[in-house]
Amino acid sequence: MFNGEGRKIARSKGHWKAATRLDPPNQQRITACVNYLTGTKMHAISGGGKIAAHLHSSAMMALHQLPKYWKRLSPLLAAPAALLLSQGQAKAILNVNIFDDGPNLKVTVQGSLSQLGSITNVGQCGFNGFLSGQFNGFPSLLCTGPTASVPGYAISGPAGYGGNGFLGGADLVSGFTFRFRPSSDPSIASGIRIDSTYVLSQPFFSSAIFNGKSLASEGFTATGLVGTWTIDGTSESINVCIGSGPCTSNPTSSVPGPLPLLGAGAAFGWSRRLRRRIATPLITPSKA
Repeated sequence: MFNGEGRKIARSKGHWKAATRLDPPNQQRITACVNYLTGTKMHAISGGGKIAAHLHSSAMMALHQLPKYWKRLSPLLAAPAALLLSQGQAKAILNVNIFDDGPNLKVTVQGSLSQLGSITNVGQCGFNGFLSGQFNGFPSLLCTGPTASVPGYAISGPAGYGGNGFLGGADLVSGFTFRFRPSSDPSIASGIRIDSTYVLSQPFFSSAIFNGKSLASEGFTATGLVGTWTIDGTSESINVCIGSGPCTSNPTSSVPGPLPLLGAGAAFGWSRRLRRRIATPLITPSKA
């Protein structure tokens, strides 16, 4: 059924409600809006004389042009919303921190992943915790958590994360099983292996502690973010940071794409022209 304005009324679960629909403003609503804001033309004349009447006429003329531009405005006004949505959609990241924790060397892996791509292999680290540097003749390898046979996934990124030490077996491990191997050797596939019990999009944590070791003893000289890797077939990232500072995200992940920016710019330009048109006083020929 329809109400007095011609809007369709739907019945859902015993309740009447107006069907959700975005209609362009009609002339009756615009007139009611102008009269509410400025009073009727007679009110304007009696309250402020000819100047108030002129303002009322200008507002009435400008607002009555809205239906004419409605179809052009609707897609442009959606652009800022798309820009905000693109800003809020951050990709998932795992942060690997290698740092001195008092007299010991500690490795933590924390963050979350929302997708993992295709499984490329299944295997285990062989140690409860492992840390091999990039420059010791053995490809970079990092393991945290207890060793277990878990699925592996291919990654792309730098050849390693620095260091020249070789630590086989940690003194204390906790959390999920995690194995990370970046490699420039074509005979050794780069990849990660991650605990099969991990639930995507949930918090991930894994750690290993090597007593009596330090960044200096293992040849880590660079600090901060030393590399970012991507899980093949996904937008998921793995950052490796050396030192106790925060492991920052890939700086390009927070930059909005060009299309939302162009849409927002077009909407801004159009709204500015519309405001200028509304602000232009209405000039009417004088009566003889």
